[in-house]
Amino acid sequence: MVANTPFHPVIAAVMYSPNLGDGAIATCIDHAIRQQFTGVEPGWLDLAGRTEFPRQAPKGRQAAIDLLARLPSPVDRLIGEQLIRHQVRSRLAPLLARVLPSASALVVGGGQLLSDVHMNFPVKLAALGARSEQLEIPMVIHGVGVAQTWHPRAAALFGTLLGNRKLASVCVRDEASRENLLRHAGEQFAPRGRLDIRVAPDPAFLARDAFDLHAPAATTGRIGLGVTHPSALQAHGDEPAPSAQTVISNLAALASNLVATGFRPVLFTNGAFEDEAFLSMLRASGALAGLGSGFEVAARASTPADLAGLLAGFDGVIAHRLHANILSFALGGVPVGLAWDAKMRGFFDIIGEPGLLQPSACPDPAKAVASLQDGMRRRAEMGQRARELSVAARAGVLESLNCVC
Repeated sequence: MVANTPFHPVIAAVMYSPNLGDGAIATCIDHAIRQQFTGVEPGWLDLAGRTEFPRQAPKGRQAAIDLLARLPSPVDRLIGEQLIRHQVRSRLAPLLARVLPSASALVVGGGQLLSDVHMNFPVKLAALGARSEQLEIPMVIHGVGVAQTWHPRAAALFGTLLGNRKLASVCVRDEASRENLLRHAGEQFAPRGRLDIRVAPDPAFLARDAFDLHAPAATTGRIGLGVTHPSALQAHGDEPAPSAQTVISNLAALASNLVATGFRPVLFTNGAFEDEAFLSMLRASGALAGLGSGFEVAARASTPADLAGLLAGFDGVIAHRLHANILSFALGGVPVGLAWDAKMRGFFDIIGEPGLLQPSACPDPAKAVASLQDGMRRRAEMGQRARELSVAARAGVLESLNCVC
């Protein structure tokens, strides 16, 4: 690859999602491209048709999510596909018409894009792939997660994407995703003979450089305690989600144990509006009353840079959200994950810290805090591993770019 090559790559993902982990991924991919190509300004194409970070939740969004979650799976997929097709027609298609004609290459990813929840990504990615093929735009898929199961309709749409003649490369973010994709390939379609499915660390491992942030040299005692709405665990998780009251009780117990061991918990979210609503519910419940002034509540981050800056101020996190854990680790913190999805296991295997992943979405609070304390003793070692993964993540992005420039 030669610096100063004139080309205009477009990153396609959900980078303007209120769940700011997705925007952090796109920022890191963008950073790697700009570092390699002087003067290049990658375009951003949000698969939901957004062009900026939303300031408030769309009306009816949470009600629609809750309704789909309650429906039987076949009905959920049928209604979900119709809703997403309407969104593609009204919001994504006009954006594709504006952005794609000037693109010389398309980088799709990262995030858990090869997932069929509510038929969201199968429909949107099939539309994106079809349009890019019409315009003869070379495309790579990079840094994505792949769900363990796809329903047949979703598999057919993903098969169209992965059989796209302009698709030059597929790179997933962990070995489990690669195994899942190869299994789907064998069951539904056959890209394995044409595509080399590579593995590279999640682009968000580049956060330290992409956001120009560093963890405090000395420990602060502040630990981010991530708050996630149970509906997200229900929609994307491997197991039935715990009730709202169970999650609230568990978060309160985690906060209490952190205070008892000398830490200062800071309740935060990744920015998703449903998570913020659940954080408000937690505060109103009175479950934290016994902590007095021993905890903090972080203001909602409104951009990926805000989220990264918030996480950089913690010694570590205890959280369900994958990218709260990845960003904390990349920025020098100790992540303690709460298991609810296979992608969490993939991350902790990659960093060589499977013991920091708690075996439940609502873990034993004392054991979770003990894991954090154990990780704090090895924080310097983890920092070295984070730097190694940052180098590998950057190399992975550039290897994918090599396929289209």
